Amino acid sequence: MEAIVRERDRDRYLSTFFAPDGKRPHLLALYAFNAEVVKVRDVVSEPHLGMIRLQWWRDTIEGICQGAAAPQHPVAVALAGAIAEGGLPKQALLDLVTAHEFDLFHDPMPGLTELEAYLGEAWSRLIVMAAMVLDREAAPRASECAGLAGVAQGLALILGDPRHRGPFLPQGMDVKAVLGHAENRLAQAMALLPQLPRSVLPAFLPVSLTGLYLAKIDRRPEVPLQVSALRRQWHMWWTAKRWG
Repeated sequence: MEAIVRERDRDRYLSTFFAPDGKRPHLLALYAFNAEVVKVRDVVSEPHLGMIRLQWWRDTIEGICQGAAAPQHPVAVALAGAIAEGGLPKQALLDLVTAHEFDLFHDPMPGLTELEAYLGEAWSRLIVMAAMVLDREAAPRASECAGLAGVAQGLALILGDPRHRGPFLPQGMDVKAVLGHAENRLAQAMALLPQLPRSVLPAFLPVSLTGLYLAKIDRRPEVPLQVSALRRQWHMWWTAKRWG
């Protein structure tokens, strides 16, 4: 799991080092599952092939949640452990998979409401589930903050990828308008953060980089987002100390 997340989702990988040792393998499993779902867009040549892969994950989740043994797939096996550890709800996992069906097509995003719904299922729910892995009793108190944070984080990563962001921009909104909306959502999330139990804060550490990303995109919106791994690691360490 570690190699998958380190390669495909560096920000979340770095955040796991601030989680308790016993929780880290389950966070890595959850993030590896997400990475497997997200990468489908990039490894298929036709949308219907991507739909087949996503359906496999839906079937796998259904089976695990019904008590069946996980398929002999390392990420699926590890995900079963994370589901048990955090009491992760089947529907949240299924909704995350279904949300990424949009990635396979080039249909335009109808509006901001639909974009936020997509981000809620694809990004915010992942934060909530990470919080559940960390502390399932405290996680419900983080849901509102996670909803806002996931939208901001998702928008930053979408805007930072000029090659793929076109279909995600709501009709009638340009990059500048979406950037402003992301900044507002981030500010709202950060205002709620001090109220959260410390036990769930590692789930939000990747979001701490969002302000840095948005500022960089604002300066050069036409350039793919690039921030050095060292700078991200230092920023996350500094944030963890400040939050802790």
